[in-house]
Amino acid sequence: MKYRIGVDCGGTFTDLVQMDENGRVKVVKTSSTPQDLSIAIEDAISKSCIDLNDVTFFSHGSTVGINTVIQNKGAKTAIVTTKGFRDVIELRRGQRVIDKPNDMYNLQMDIPQDYVGGYDPLVQRPYRFEIPERIDYKGQVITPLDEKAIRQVAEKIKEKEVETVAVCYYFSFVNPQHEQRTKEILEELLPDVCISVSSEILPIIREYERLSTTVINAYIMPIMQVYLANLQNKLAGFGYDKDFYIMQSGGGIMSSTQASARPVYTIDSGPAGGVTAAAELGEKLGFRDVISFDMGGTTAKVCVIRDGSPEVTTNYWVDGKYFIGAPVMEMVEIGAGGGSMAWLDPAGAVHVGPQSAGADPGPVCYKRGGVNPTVTDADLVLGYINADYFLGGEMTVDLEASRNAVREKIAEKLGIEEADAALGIYNMINANMLAAMRIVTVQKGYDPRDFSLMVSGGTAAVHAVRMAQELHIPRVICPLAPGTFSAYGLITADARYDACKSYVSITSQADPDLMQKIFAELKEEGISKIMELGFQKDEIEVHYKIDMRYAGQAHEVVVDVLPEMLDKGIDQSTISDLEEHFHEQHNELFGHSSAGASVEFITQTVIVTGPTDKGEMSEIEVGTKNSDQAFKALRSVYWEEFKEFRDSKTYDRYLLKANNVIAGPAIIEQMDTTIVIPPNQKATVDRYGNIIIDITA
Repeated sequence: MKYRIGVDCGGTFTDLVQMDENGRVKVVKTSSTPQDLSIAIEDAISKSCIDLNDVTFFSHGSTVGINTVIQNKGAKTAIVTTKGFRDVIELRRGQRVIDKPNDMYNLQMDIPQDYVGGYDPLVQRPYRFEIPERIDYKGQVITPLDEKAIRQVAEKIKEKEVETVAVCYYFSFVNPQHEQRTKEILEELLPDVCISVSSEILPIIREYERLSTTVINAYIMPIMQVYLANLQNKLAGFGYDKDFYIMQSGGGIMSSTQASARPVYTIDSGPAGGVTAAAELGEKLGFRDVISFDMGGTTAKVCVIRDGSPEVTTNYWVDGKYFIGAPVMEMVEIGAGGGSMAWLDPAGAVHVGPQSAGADPGPVCYKRGGVNPTVTDADLVLGYINADYFLGGEMTVDLEASRNAVREKIAEKLGIEEADAALGIYNMINANMLAAMRIVTVQKGYDPRDFSLMVSGGTAAVHAVRMAQELHIPRVICPLAPGTFSAYGLITADARYDACKSYVSITSQADPDLMQKIFAELKEEGISKIMELGFQKDEIEVHYKIDMRYAGQAHEVVVDVLPEMLDKGIDQSTISDLEEHFHEQHNELFGHSSAGASVEFITQTVIVTGPTDKGEMSEIEVGTKNSDQAFKALRSVYWEEFKEFRDSKTYDRYLLKANNVIAGPAIIEQMDTTIVIPPNQKATVDRYGNIIIDITA
């Protein structure tokens, strides 16, 4: 039997999912090891008892890249850029947050360190070098490249013991010859230094955005290369000697070899797996409009999936400070997880998060030194989580420790009952996550009533129904293994390569032949990269997009370019069709359009995908509405509707059959999560074992 494996490293737990040739799935969950993530991966592999010689596909998602940037633990980086543009990385977009109106004109104003947008650049000024060279907006050389200056800079870089270099010249997205030659010289003189050039990483207009993305690619490249190489060696020790795959932040997988060269495309790869799985499962179940809700031990993430496709952005800020223009799934992430700690401020107000107990020491119930009660502790106190069945009984937790922490740290200080304090923690974390959910729905003009809520992560199913009730979402979908759903997404994701290039022109003045040529070159680049992964040309899919805007606007709208437009060749009628699509899209997004206004083309993008074998979902045993065979026991659970603890039925999910119906109040338990069904709600098991909860008012 051959297997496919996906491993997702989260802040608290590391999850492994293995799928055999018949679509049968087995999951493993183990504690993460933040000091060295590969240790947890080894533990998960050992725990799965699988021989990696029988594994044909291994995919991985992690947060190594984003954590490196947030913690400022990247490699020593230098910038090589056009003379006169040394400080672009620090000037950013020229925006500033001010306390006093006159500060807008104060050239000596010090920007505070906590300024949103960041003041402390990843590359300090002594490590930023200028090269005499200049290419204009047409791609014509104005000032020849000074190769002697490059060699002098290379010596300075060597003296400063720089580990990685970001090269970004003005208008290199139009003509990359100066960047390419600079790369050749630096690779010759600095063979042990990593080199990233903007024309390969993100050849788009806007110098700050292109530079920032290239700098982050360079900044994390040595760390990611070491991490990926170590993981490859450890996998080889288990018998897996093939290239493995990494989830990309914008969806789709790339080989670890490709990830070593373009690590910025994997900056936040872990959460993308859950969204990918939600889109895939939603498609199979007939729910193409889905809100993906992932709540683990440290954070909660929310992303909208429309018509089967996750929302993706190329305007992403890491920690609100560092810009990335590579595709990233447009999700809102907040510090809200099972490990989020409840605490009182000096005024006596209660807060939950964003601080997290993480995997070490973890919640108080872990008995590893945690002091402040967490969301998990509150869930235990309320009876939602079974202390005797945590991680399927593999992990021992202390209910009394949780009760003591909630009582001593919160309840007694507020003069309220222990249960009320736990319920307050539960409701407060729900309110925090509801705010995030409104950002990706209501604030973007989407009505939550038109979506289904798909849960993933070990904690989401405990909170999901209450949140759906609040937003009037009609149904909650709980996959077979919500706690390891992100890892499942890693083995069902398609291979993907994004290629883009800016071509800026008023539509009436655009060169159709040049646009056709750019799309063809991008397509060829993408297909070659996907074929490197073993896909045949006839099975590869290609999608075309173009960014457009009204002349004078600062932001673009992404418009799909139909393949038939390119098949017949771009001409003036094609451009007119694209203009019409743009007006329609602009009206849909913003409620207005200007049919007579000038329109600009900005960036052409080609997305090339190689479909992976996702396997067929296996069906479970068919039963009736009666679910008594899965009944475990009665447990005292606190329900807000009754304002008291009541004995409630608990069920073993692994004994449920298709067509079983469970009426709330009830609890469904499984190894990787707990599903809480409040009073007056009803859950139904579908033929694949998914639990669908229809929400009533």
